[in-house]
Amino acid sequence: MTMNASRLIIGSTLSLIVGIAALATSIAAVRPSAGNSVKEIAGYRDWFKVNRTPEVMQARTAVLCAAPAALNPVYGPSNPHHDKYITVYVNEVGRAAMMEQETPSFPEGSVIVKEKLPNKSSQTPELLTVMIKRAKGFNNENGDWEFMVTDGSGTKVEAQGKLEKCQGCHQAKGQKDFVFRTYLPYDVKLK
Repeated sequence: MTMNASRLIIGSTLSLIVGIAALATSIAAVRPSAGNSVKEIAGYRDWFKVNRTPEVMQARTAVLCAAPAALNPVYGPSNPHHDKYITVYVNEVGRAAMMEQETPSFPEGSVIVKEKLPNKSSQTPELLTVMIKRAKGFNNENGDWEFMVTDGSGTKVEAQGKLEKCQGCHQAKGQKDFVFRTYLPYDVKLK
């Protein structure tokens, strides 16, 4: 075997190994973390209810969450937030940051659960989106938040980790610890 052929084989093998490692890292980023993540949101309806009644998803948030494409109008039914209502809950660890701080800094252990409801009177969520504040260094670019999506019952994790789709939108709220709070009651917004 010639020297050039050996170099080509070694270079190709190294490229393949790097590619496999990158793929594994990417897959791991959307898989549930070790342990039972749904336990972290068990009983969330007993937590502090941030908005007293379900609110329609803000149009500007719907625009941020829509994939840009000519065939995917941001105000159309293909947008995951089109004509949907939300109810938001926060655990006791994050309550003060959510409700009392103009520029919030959520402590580690804060958990925010957003129910996505098909209509204002619905009691059954279609799905839950969750933010979990992890230890410093978990996700420096996004305030150390971990994102999770579960089914409406909160018992089956659909995706979890440093989810690009979630992070892409929440980047716009870096000065507010990456949390949209458009659903806060009016009296809280005035603080």
